Amino acid sequence: MGMFLKALEMENFKSFRGEVVIPLDRGFSAITGPNGSGKSNCGDAIQFVLGPKSTRTIRAQNTKQLIFNGAEGYKPARGCVVTLVFGNPVLSNGRRRLPIENDEVRMTRSIRLTASDNVVSTYLLDGEESSQKSFHRLLNAANARPDGYNIVLQGDVTGLARMTPIERRKVLDGVAGVTSYDDEIRKAKKQKESVDSYIERIGMLQEEQQVRLKELEQERKVAMKAQSITVELTTSRAQRYQAMYASLGMELEHQIAEQLRFVEEATDLEEQVKAGSKTLVELDDRIGEIQKQIDALLGDEGDGLSKAIHDLRVQLDRDKDRIEDSLQANIDDGDEREQVLARYEEAEVALNALLEEATTSQHQMEEAQRMLDEAQAEEEKVRALLEGSGKNHAELNRSLSEAIAGLEKAKEAVAAAQSDVDRTAAQAELVEANLAKAQEAAEESRLELEEKEAEFKALAGGKKVDRSSLTKNILEAERSESRLLEEAGAVERKMTETERQLRSARAELENKSNSKGMAGGAAAILGARDRGEIKGIIGTIAELCAPIDSEHETALATAFGGAMTSVVVDSDEVAAEAIRWLAQRKAGRATFLPLNKLTTSRAGGKAMMVARKPGVIGFAYELLEYDARIDTAIKFALRNTLIVQNMDIARQNMGGVRLVTMRGDVTEAGGAMVGGSRQRMSVSFGGGIAGAKEVERLTAEIERLRLISDTVSAALADVRKEQQTLRQQINELANEEGAIQRETLRAEVTTFKKTHSKAIGVVQGLKEDLQRLETLASSQLELLDEAESKVADAEVLRASAQTALEDASPQHLKDRLHECTVKRTQAEGIRSNADVSLRSISERKNLLTSSVSSEKERLGQIDMAVKERLENIATLKQNVAENNEVLAEKEAERAQFLEENKGLEDERIELVEERASLNSTLTQKASQARSHRTLSTELERTIQAKRKELYDVEMEMGAVGIQAPEEGTVLDSVADIDRRIRRLERRLEEFGAVNMRAIEQYDAVEQRLEEMEGDFKKLQDRKKHLIDVAERLEEQRKVRLIAVLEKVNENFKKVYKSLSNGGRGELYLENKEEPFKGGLELWAQPKGKSSNVTRHQLSGGEQSVAALALIFAIQDYDPSPFYYFDEVDQNLDSVNAECIAKMCRERSKAAQFIMVTLRKVSLQLADHHIGITHGGDGCSRRIIDFDQEQAIALGEQALKEAESAAAKNAQRAKEEEETLAEMPRVPEALPAPSSLGGLLKHMQEDESLSSLAERTAETNEDIEERSALVDALSELETEESDSQEATVELDE
Repeated sequence: MGMFLKALEMENFKSFRGEVVIPLDRGFSAITGPNGSGKSNCGDAIQFVLGPKSTRTIRAQNTKQLIFNGAEGYKPARGCVVTLVFGNPVLSNGRRRLPIENDEVRMTRSIRLTASDNVVSTYLLDGEESSQKSFHRLLNAANARPDGYNIVLQGDVTGLARMTPIERRKVLDGVAGVTSYDDEIRKAKKQKESVDSYIERIGMLQEEQQVRLKELEQERKVAMKAQSITVELTTSRAQRYQAMYASLGMELEHQIAEQLRFVEEATDLEEQVKAGSKTLVELDDRIGEIQKQIDALLGDEGDGLSKAIHDLRVQLDRDKDRIEDSLQANIDDGDEREQVLARYEEAEVALNALLEEATTSQHQMEEAQRMLDEAQAEEEKVRALLEGSGKNHAELNRSLSEAIAGLEKAKEAVAAAQSDVDRTAAQAELVEANLAKAQEAAEESRLELEEKEAEFKALAGGKKVDRSSLTKNILEAERSESRLLEEAGAVERKMTETERQLRSARAELENKSNSKGMAGGAAAILGARDRGEIKGIIGTIAELCAPIDSEHETALATAFGGAMTSVVVDSDEVAAEAIRWLAQRKAGRATFLPLNKLTTSRAGGKAMMVARKPGVIGFAYELLEYDARIDTAIKFALRNTLIVQNMDIARQNMGGVRLVTMRGDVTEAGGAMVGGSRQRMSVSFGGGIAGAKEVERLTAEIERLRLISDTVSAALADVRKEQQTLRQQINELANEEGAIQRETLRAEVTTFKKTHSKAIGVVQGLKEDLQRLETLASSQLELLDEAESKVADAEVLRASAQTALEDASPQHLKDRLHECTVKRTQAEGIRSNADVSLRSISERKNLLTSSVSSEKERLGQIDMAVKERLENIATLKQNVAENNEVLAEKEAERAQFLEENKGLEDERIELVEERASLNSTLTQKASQARSHRTLSTELERTIQAKRKELYDVEMEMGAVGIQAPEEGTVLDSVADIDRRIRRLERRLEEFGAVNMRAIEQYDAVEQRLEEMEGDFKKLQDRKKHLIDVAERLEEQRKVRLIAVLEKVNENFKKVYKSLSNGGRGELYLENKEEPFKGGLELWAQPKGKSSNVTRHQLSGGEQSVAALALIFAIQDYDPSPFYYFDEVDQNLDSVNAECIAKMCRERSKAAQFIMVTLRKVSLQLADHHIGITHGGDGCSRRIIDFDQEQAIALGEQALKEAESAAAKNAQRAKEEEETLAEMPRVPEALPAPSSLGGLLKHMQEDESLSSLAERTAETNEDIEERSALVDALSELETEESDSQEATVELDE
């Protein structure tokens, strides 16, 4: 026997309190009971186990509402359990419908509330833990899918009857199983978009690389010439090393010999000094004795005279030093004065030139004023003549005068604005000049700093292999940086062009839509909805509805007006989020209709009366086809508007109600009338806003380019960081032997860094000043533009007034007035230019005058200081002369004292002179000895330095691979080699800035272009293949859908004919050529009705019968072992209800049918009856009325039918499997092309905005799942701990 639902077991599910078992059997079972008794909860219980798409499917806002919520005298439960018991007998072929070797299969789902009221769900299969996916897999094997039409709940029939053709076709998509094709098609499209992106990027880079190749070609030629000279230069430098090595060796030998000679001579001189020192002591003793005798003769007066002579000599030495310092200061000030004087003369020349320019402008101003006075006088004379010709001329002349006055005022505003701009420009020029000087100083300090840093780095040692490897890595990083910079430039240019196109498209969109900025905002919101950025966006009014009759389209579009672009959203929260989204992206404005806040008023009595009159077609919303859930939004937008045939009908009924004619003319409720010629609608029903797709495409393109730009920037930052790290590693290589030199250089580098930082600070400050002035200038330019715009407007007014006056004047006066106007205009132009020039000159004059005054003041300060020092020098020289005279007198006086004892004095002088001569000789010899010793010591240091230098040269030669010269090798002198090197260097300098890497870069670019060509061809082939696969998938999907439609349609024709007692019905595609671009239309003609009847003209019962026929047709194509219908006969009359009941009974021979019904005819035809009631306490109860014998007999008769249905299902599954096996598969996506260079790594990590969104969504889902799991586990632990505590308390 076939599979069937044997029993439904519930515990505390919804209105069922405690354990309730509802036994079921094959055949036709009817569930009945009073309204509100809970009979439909049986179907909810079945759905609960099978797995609904949401809790709303089973009429609950959330899972908690599925648990018994208490009743009179009963507490709410903390959980519920539902079990479906399936009979699973073995078929004649030895298999079972459910692939489980049990005659009875129990599928159980339970939910319970934790201590914190969180819901924990559990699935059990025959008592063992399972999952919803396992349930679905088993049910799919038995063709009892939870999402199929084997379960039809309340409202499903009505929903199917009211479905739009698109929604109905999607139902057929599910039945046909073309979703697997959809997945492959989406995969192919996604890969194609990725390939197109790669192709576009390669295309952009190819253009850049080809241009770069042409640039490098010439650089390469120059580089190759420079390379040959560089090779020769390298050879010469190697020879210089060898010559230097030989020269240093010879110098070292000479210095060692000289050191030995100085040591020997110093020793000899020291012996002579030692012998002479004894003689010097003897002379000192003799001089001391004679001096004692002289001092005794002179007494105290001689001591004072000696002290005075000593003081005079000290004063003379001090004055001479001060004179020398003053003379040096005057020399320094002289140098500064020359610089200040040069700046002063330069500023004075500029000021004189400016004054000449001012004189010229002033003459032009005076001449222009004279011409203007003459023109105005002549114009006033002509106007006086015109005023005499009548009142009209006087009025026109007055208008002209007012226009001229307005023009003058506007020109004054322009002049003032121009003056502000010129003043700011002059300040900016001065700041720019200072900035240039500061940048030059900063550049000098940078060069000095780099030079010192280079010296410091030159001392850094380490393993040669490490240094070489690091250098190679730096070169590679620099090449990557170069590529990334090229790519960033290409992306930036592409983005700029796309942004320009977007601005143009938005402007065109706004012009077409005439919606004052709304159309662009609505289009942007729809794009965000389609990309999944904003949830809760339902769509625009234009998208969501369509006229039932196409003749009404113009009238309905006019009735909506600007509301066609209004966006319907779920709630005001969604609307607020969308408004923030538009504001943040400056994407325009939009009107939002939140369904949870909209209210509509019922049509007034006047509107209802007018709606019944002849010529009135009806309310606008009645003529539209739309989803019932947006009914409030449609009525809100239409405001009870009535559609009428023509303007005559509208005029007869206007007032108090809004009327729109078929041609689009409007009479408002307040009496206003709107109409005229019709323009082409930029927003149409069922479609989007004209031009919105282009705006959306360009917006998406900008987002994509921005992502590429961000990726390039990230890659560029990584490369630069890598370079910085490598350079730091090189800098950290230390040479221990040069530690002292490094420390010294490090201190110097620190000093230079401070100087450079200070210079950078000055530059930064000036840049900020310049930025501030540029911002100010920008705002002033805007004001100037605005003023000039006002001048243009005033000029237009003046011209129109002038033309009007001329048209009303005699011809000869017209000519004179025109001549006067031309002359006045020319004079005003000259005067305006002269005025602007004078204002600009005034600003520059102030700046130059300030500069001249400053330099002049500095010259005065320098001259004053020099003058004061010269006066001081003269005074000091006079003091020196006077002190020399006094000194001579003092020395003469001292000689006079010693005249009486001339013999002693002569002897003393003779001994002193002898001692001085001996002392001088000894001092000279001692000095020579010390000098020789010093020279010997210095030579020792020199020798050590020379040895170090020789060693360094030898090491340097070894580092660069240069061998020491062999003995006897003849080498040029270092000077000759230096001259040769300088000559070669000059030849290199003649080339200018040579890009020596151009040869390598040229080869690299050429190689990269070849790689791009290969990648481009590979991508084109893949694109062609993807298009081919997508086309084949589309074709197979189309064939599959049409084939299934044919079978379902045949079923539908038969079922509908049976249900309607001879009626006709048919299913057909709106677009048979491209079925997935259209919908599935359902046509039904009940017996006795015209063949021209449309589905919308059928009654509600007739539409329900057609929908049920479609359900039965789908079930015939995709049969299930059991069916559940919930009050599907509710909207049917007794005749149609009887037809449905008979069909269910007939079909129950092959499958189990369970129907919730109140219809008598259905209950009479049912095999089994289950009654559900409640006892007034809010709890549902079962009344059993079940005939087992009849069920067994019916089961035996239905065996063959069940096995036939199973064979049919197996055959259909086999056909579907074979079809899917033949379906082409999209290949795996290509990796990012390697020719994209530095972007490769980042593109592999982040290919598109969609991949970012997908990964983000997946991550969020994982986080939510893990959080829920952690909460559930923690609650379980809490409950266990609570139970353990309770147990402990009981034990105690």
